[in-house]
Amino acid sequence: MSKYGFMMKMLSFIGGTVIRSVNRQAKDPKKSQEALLMSLLEQNRDTEYGKKYGFADIRSIEDYQKKVPVQEYDDFAPYIERMVRGEDNLLTNEKIGHFNKTSGTLGVAKYIPLAKRQITAMGKYHMFYGNAVISRQIGYGWNDGKGISLVEGNAIVLESGATYGSASSVVVKHAHSGNMTSQLYTSPVEAKQPAKGVITRYIHARFALQERNVTYVMATFSSIVLEMFRYIESNREMLIHDIETGTIDEKVELPDEVRRSLLSKIKPDPERAAELKKAFEKGFDRPWARNIWPRLQYIHCAAGGTFAPYTSKLKERIIGGDVHIFYFGVSASEGLFSTIYKMDEEDSLLVPDVCFLEFREAEKPDAPCLTMDMLQKDTCYEVIITNQSGLYRYRMHDVVRVTGFHEKLPLIRFENREGYAANIRGEKTSEAAVRNMVEETEKALGIEVADYSIYPDTDSTPPSYVILLELESCPKDVSPEMIRKCLMEKLLVANGNIAHHFEDGYLGDLRLILLQPQTYLLYRDVMIMKGTSASQLKPVHVIRNEFQRRFFFTLQIEENHHHS
Repeated sequence: MSKYGFMMKMLSFIGGTVIRSVNRQAKDPKKSQEALLMSLLEQNRDTEYGKKYGFADIRSIEDYQKKVPVQEYDDFAPYIERMVRGEDNLLTNEKIGHFNKTSGTLGVAKYIPLAKRQITAMGKYHMFYGNAVISRQIGYGWNDGKGISLVEGNAIVLESGATYGSASSVVVKHAHSGNMTSQLYTSPVEAKQPAKGVITRYIHARFALQERNVTYVMATFSSIVLEMFRYIESNREMLIHDIETGTIDEKVELPDEVRRSLLSKIKPDPERAAELKKAFEKGFDRPWARNIWPRLQYIHCAAGGTFAPYTSKLKERIIGGDVHIFYFGVSASEGLFSTIYKMDEEDSLLVPDVCFLEFREAEKPDAPCLTMDMLQKDTCYEVIITNQSGLYRYRMHDVVRVTGFHEKLPLIRFENREGYAANIRGEKTSEAAVRNMVEETEKALGIEVADYSIYPDTDSTPPSYVILLELESCPKDVSPEMIRKCLMEKLLVANGNIAHHFEDGYLGDLRLILLQPQTYLLYRDVMIMKGTSASQLKPVHVIRNEFQRRFFFTLQIEENHHHS
């Protein structure tokens, strides 16, 4: 076992103590939650916010809920703006050295304070607990190989000296400390911390293929993992040639300085090129990832909910049943809420010692806020957090479903983002309903959808939904009109609230737009060129702004054009 493999094995052993701690807390999660909350209030009692809401006089969860209101980002924004300029002791007694840039799912990007103590608390689960769960279930073989990490991100330095960037930029920064990256991962710094606008797809794929001993793949979302494998499949001849000759194809668009830096790190490897050529000759009709990396053990990413369609395609076409899925728990720029429970299971375990968590029944804004010991199975809740970085009773707008329990700790699945449904007349077609509609249509007609979006067109008369599909394959006897009718039929099943709107004429028939090949890939490239971190780019399943509408509608295939 290599020095790195031994180190990772030790981390897994340490993680065993975290597992035991979680099991103890699972017997009385409210006790752990209340202890965490009281500690946070004591630490921050003399902050400006703490004085305003009387933290010093709060003695219980009930006191806290009475004194401190549930709030939105805009309520904290005046404090955060001052913190960004360098003021301290406003929301937290800790000097904030980094602000997370959110992905802006529900609006413009925000500045989310990130305290060191929160990084430490989250790291306990990411570094120790996660490694222990993996090793206990699949053994230690994965420890002695490299990972393909598709996590990337950069941060800018603010006037105060603090940094501002995606949460992944913090992960990347820590991974690069102590020259760990070359031992841990296949990708070089040019892909992990790319210059603005650099498309890193080639770099990740090229350096991953050069490495024989890959044992895991890590990314923020399963859609990003699928994208890498599709890129490798489509560009395998170019990649093999470049590995054989130690070159970078001229068609790969890279800034000159990035190209020079990469070329200094590579050399011809005809032996590996021959191995890859032989592996690819086996074809792509069956899962093929282990043809090129025989020791590949697992994929680690957000893989459920929104990302379930991409995870399904990964399993069916690329990794098969022998490669495990390590599902991320529910987390965000604001904090970690849950962690892995078991490999290959989407359910995740609520964590009682990172954030104080409250839950309110979804779609019931006047419902009381509950603690995690009060939750009911098969019920959906909106998450409200108090974190270790200065956010108190903060509405996340994330909705989770309780699926079961480990002792008294709830198991959850991410359901949707509140306010992220497609909606015209109050029928609220959720992202999950759209996903179900598309997946059922794929099964019924034998088509394969590369990606999809829905747009609530309120300007048409009557208003109507527009479904946009990029098809990967389609039988010759399946017409666009057949697809449209099937989608309409499946929509009525997926959203039981919508049928009467069609019957009453308040909604027009569903419209279908077929998109040009690689439309969604092009959208990602455009957003990266505009400065968005690739690790933050989520699928656009609901078109929510004018830029997205104009982009996707412009790239539609001419009417009646048919895929074969």
